[in-house]
Amino acid sequence: MKRSSIFSEAWRDITSGTSRTISCLAILAVLAIVVTMFDLNTVAGLQHQARQWVSSGSSIHILAQEQEINPVSCGALTEASGKGANGKRTHPIQSAGALREDDDVTLDAMPSVQLDQWDVTPSMADVLGVRFSNSDSASSGVWISDQLANTLKVRQGDSLPSNQGVMHIAGIFPWPEDGRDQRIAYSVITSTSTSWDEPWDECWASVNPSNPSAKDLINTAWFAYPGGIPSSQIRQANVSLGTSADLNAQYNARSSRFMLALTPLLAFVIALFAVRMRKVEIADDLHMGLPRRGLHVIFALETLGWSVPAVLLCVAASMFAATAMSGRANAVTFTLVQLPPLIAALLTAQLGTAVGLTSIRSTQLFAFFKNRR
Repeated sequence: MKRSSIFSEAWRDITSGTSRTISCLAILAVLAIVVTMFDLNTVAGLQHQARQWVSSGSSIHILAQEQEINPVSCGALTEASGKGANGKRTHPIQSAGALREDDDVTLDAMPSVQLDQWDVTPSMADVLGVRFSNSDSASSGVWISDQLANTLKVRQGDSLPSNQGVMHIAGIFPWPEDGRDQRIAYSVITSTSTSWDEPWDECWASVNPSNPSAKDLINTAWFAYPGGIPSSQIRQANVSLGTSADLNAQYNARSSRFMLALTPLLAFVIALFAVRMRKVEIADDLHMGLPRRGLHVIFALETLGWSVPAVLLCVAASMFAATAMSGRANAVTFTLVQLPPLIAALLTAQLGTAVGLTSIRSTQLFAFFKNRR
């Protein structure tokens, strides 16, 4: 068959409705969107758990050993590597900083209350999520929690008169009363530079996602015997959500991922039935001498005519839903998770078409014609 004849025949079948393009497209699109939305909802739920784990302070691990923490080693934990859950080398610690207790401070606004004061290394700002303005930095003043700021009715950039002089509020960090360590909730925190041989009291490290190498790495911040502290010495800032959250394992083991295999399977079945419903026509074409190779090309084009738009509709629906669920930044990532089974559906649709055509022979024409409905 000529190339022009193949394309014109495929186009006539699509536009005339012979290939049942609209029906096949609608069935595949609806079923694929249902399966995709189910998995998308599961992934969004796991991502919400991950955000909640971090925002609650559950990812913060604390190594406490009075006057025996090396602040420089603590701050360098972000550069250390360990083995992740998949066995690959990774940097399990996102942020780390050292902390030590200082003299109490009395604010003029609360003269009857002595507040704890803590010295921290500048990198602690990343652990606590301290917000700085463009004109402030970690060392330009003190940090206070949003709880204390609300109590004092102050904002970032305001001043706090105290028995130690006027303190400038350089940063405010979120620290709600949700089960986390409340020692720093009503405290004044001061960023301080340090030296290698100066002992501190605690090392705080943010670990996300959970990593089996994290505790061993955090133990190296101890002055005396790196790695020798029992694991019980390391505790979480908040255990209200549990002691571990292996969300990566939950993501890989989610049941909805297996449902994604339904889309390629459905595409195969739809294509196979679409061809078998035209078995009289196909057998007649073969009986009239049309080359089987030409028929395969025609039907492959017709299959593309409904499978590609169905996949594109599903991708568009996934992007729209992902944007609504978690914002535009994550929409592309969420959609990429769904792409492999959708691409596979394009291939299995062609496979179903090929299997359907192969199963039909010209010698079956009269039997098909006799049993037609």
